[in-house]
Amino acid sequence: MLWDGRWLHRSGFGSCENMQIFYGRKHVQVSNPGLTHQRVEMEHALKAAYALQDEGRAWHSVELARSLGFPDALAENIAQALIASGWAEESEPGSMRLTETGKARAVELIRAHRLWELYLVDREGMPLDAVHTEAHRREHEITPEELEKLDIELGYPAWDPHGHVIPASGSRMPPPAGRSLLEVAVPGSRTRIVRLDDEPVELLTQLVALGLKPGIDVETLSLESNLLRLRLDENVVPLSYAAAGHVFVVSATARPVPMGTLAVGSRAQIVELVGSGKLERRMLSMGFVPGAEVTVIRQAPLGDPLQYRVKKANIALRRDEANTLLVKELPGEE
Repeated sequence: MLWDGRWLHRSGFGSCENMQIFYGRKHVQVSNPGLTHQRVEMEHALKAAYALQDEGRAWHSVELARSLGFPDALAENIAQALIASGWAEESEPGSMRLTETGKARAVELIRAHRLWELYLVDREGMPLDAVHTEAHRREHEITPEELEKLDIELGYPAWDPHGHVIPASGSRMPPPAGRSLLEVAVPGSRTRIVRLDDEPVELLTQLVALGLKPGIDVETLSLESNLLRLRLDENVVPLSYAAAGHVFVVSATARPVPMGTLAVGSRAQIVELVGSGKLERRMLSMGFVPGAEVTVIRQAPLGDPLQYRVKKANIALRRDEANTLLVKELPGEE
């Protein structure tokens, strides 16, 4: 072990050798004989470091240890293990960054996790709030070849069942969709849930029990001292401010329009993607995620392609590609 056996015990991992999984409803042996306790621990630490390294921010080894629930005394051991694996480096005394190799492996693990979550919901019928732990186990077991087969079997999906983006193989992680309900809720506003945090699992269970899940429209009725009151269909649902911070939404408009129909100079907010498979993933990777604001910059002399600005980048799309994005028009800038 690299630092401490409590992690495996706490996480419910037994021996990682000769594990078995259900794939395609068949009970099969794991085909990753190189998987060890040490490797699983390292990959847990890598994902935690990736989460800390938000938008390129460096992190401290103590910060990583605490995020994993370990005492500060183990921080240096964890950091040195990541460095020895080639997944991290010390950018300056006390500050750490993931290497390109480390970031790529972290994204691959996240991709595997999210594909497994979708598989478990769609193919095995597991409840939305029950898949995270099982997917967490399977992400370490699957080989790259099996991961590609799983992606193909599921039809190159762009979203996991919690509304998190599933990146394409070898690509960077697209930005997350939506803003937290706590940030945007005002009495009378209607929003559509696009994403739920899948941790802590206990909170996710409560959100699902209330009927809150991606694709559902809610109306904010009131903001009280420590909770929101939401209308969900015919029901009024109380939601604490703390819980609302784990629900991510976009504005719900009754009649969104295809982005390709906007005039040059128009501003809009993306509400929904109606493409599928690789096209939808490509749109997400370019920054066209629900909640993002776009501006139509120009169009070619014959009307196609059109150029859009999204997240400080100018991107050209064919009109038929742009029409797979449904948007809400925004007032022009003064």
